[in-house]
Amino acid sequence: MHNKVAGSLFSGGGIGDVGVDWGGSIPVLAACEIMPSRAQLIRKNFPRTEVFEGDIWKTKNAYIKYFQKKLGPQRPWLLTLSPPCQGMSSNGAGRISSQIRAGNRPKEDERNRLILPGIEILENLQPDWFILENVRRMENTVIRNEKDIPENILDCLKRRLCPSGYSIFANILDFRDYGVPHHRERLITIGCRIPKIALCFTTEKNVFSKELSPLHPPPTHGGNRDMPWVNLRSAIGHLPELDAKTKTNDEKDALHCIPKWNDEQYFWMKYTPEGQTAFDNIVCFKCKKKVGDKLDLFCDCGEVLPRPQIKKEAKHRLIKGFKSSYRRMRWDMPGSTLTMNSGVISSDVKGHPEQNRVLSLREILILSTLDDPCWNQTYSFDGINYGRMVKDQSFSSKLVREVIGESIPPLVMKKMVEHLLLVEKI
Repeated sequence: MHNKVAGSLFSGGGIGDVGVDWGGSIPVLAACEIMPSRAQLIRKNFPRTEVFEGDIWKTKNAYIKYFQKKLGPQRPWLLTLSPPCQGMSSNGAGRISSQIRAGNRPKEDERNRLILPGIEILENLQPDWFILENVRRMENTVIRNEKDIPENILDCLKRRLCPSGYSIFANILDFRDYGVPHHRERLITIGCRIPKIALCFTTEKNVFSKELSPLHPPPTHGGNRDMPWVNLRSAIGHLPELDAKTKTNDEKDALHCIPKWNDEQYFWMKYTPEGQTAFDNIVCFKCKKKVGDKLDLFCDCGEVLPRPQIKKEAKHRLIKGFKSSYRRMRWDMPGSTLTMNSGVISSDVKGHPEQNRVLSLREILILSTLDDPCWNQTYSFDGINYGRMVKDQSFSSKLVREVIGESIPPLVMKKMVEHLLLVEKI
């Protein structure tokens, strides 16, 4: 067996595992995934990985025993954790404490507490390294810990893992600083229990720091660095044109496909310039006159303005939404954060820079770095039954967008693995 092995928890279809297994040449021995469709993705793309499908509270003991049986006295080199982020909030510990003292169970999202079985697995398997990836606001998230006491998640990690020899550091990284062609900020927490490293880099009072830790890879792109950010034009500018009304798919590439827009959406976005939002379309598409009031929905000539609006009882009003909705990206910048709603134009900055559409599946695969020449294998979504399947397609567009929207880019995971290997040489 390879002298270094890894495991993943909350594996998200195995997207991040690509950077560990294919990119870092560290075999992922086992994965834990609650959703059947994502578990099927892992089995398809990592046939040698044992997949523990189900609720981690119920599968954690089997996961631990599997590693112990396979490795004997050896420990995993790396465990990666990407627990669900939808429930992360910045609820204050004081508010939760007062509710507990009053005898009330505080309102909380149980997904936040999924870190607890993850910590239990870390305590039992004691990997040399662990990487915990989540949204940046996890820095301030308070949960009910295993003692039913409110505690900051990072403080909980420190309390339970540092006594067993771990040094733990948490930094917010923007993945575009590492060559990823889209903007994505995440809180990356790295722990190490290799004695010579843990003693050299000890955890201070706080796990989180704004200053980059020695366990995190230094940025390579943007700012005053040698390489600029990878912008949209260089990443996807070569792909054939599509249109949300007249051409929603590329005959030569099944993954270069997009959803249709209705007539209103198409009208609003058709007249929206690069980098701008349709909410700011105050120039008449017909007479080219600029209206004076930013609340106006009609031009003096009588034409409706191409702004997101609805008609109710013969009256028009602007659709309620953030100014990041119905907005186009910019060619000269990395793409906006990829989310599960990457196919929805009313979501946060989802418009193509100039074509009338959202990004295609192929484009989000490229921006996520999953579709990258450096992986000598092709990640396959074919044959995974999930959601509404489009006629003559063997993959679910919904599943592709969801797993990409929740995953850590494989390129960043690869660079983190490479950096940990370098740190071990100190």
